Amino acid sequence: MRVIPLLVVVMLGACASMKAPYPAAQDIVNGVAAKHPELVRLTLHAVPAGKTECTQIASTMKKRRGKPSDPEDLKAMKTGQQVVLDEPGAIDVTVPILRVKGRATAVSGVTLRMEEGANRAALVNKARMIAEELAAAVRAAGKPVW
Repeated sequence: MRVIPLLVVVMLGACASMKAPYPAAQDIVNGVAAKHPELVRLTLHAVPAGKTECTQIASTMKKRRGKPSDPEDLKAMKTGQQVVLDEPGAIDVTVPILRVKGRATAVSGVTLRMEEGANRAALVNKARMIAEELAAAVRAAGKPVW
């Protein structure tokens, strides 16, 4: 009788992992995020092979995975410049992280908690460091992750 509940648990776990449209990228995002408890969210954006729209390839927020990228993410991708937005209790820093022939091919959205009186410049620098850590992990994968 205990086999059925265990089977249900295994099937539910498999279904949950299927929700990540790019599992290799999701594993990388999860690995980087696990090292940074100060993160509110971490998202990897890129244009998947065979697609034309910049997409949230992987994110610590399940509801964002596979959705179109936000305007600030598109701006960072197009201009190659970071974009910084203030959110209630947080700072959202979008950083171009991977380039091909000088053009951004992926951006990282790094949202960090920002306590009242926090050093904004230090948080932006921290976000850049996390974005570079994400970029290094994607490069180290040695294969396309999206």
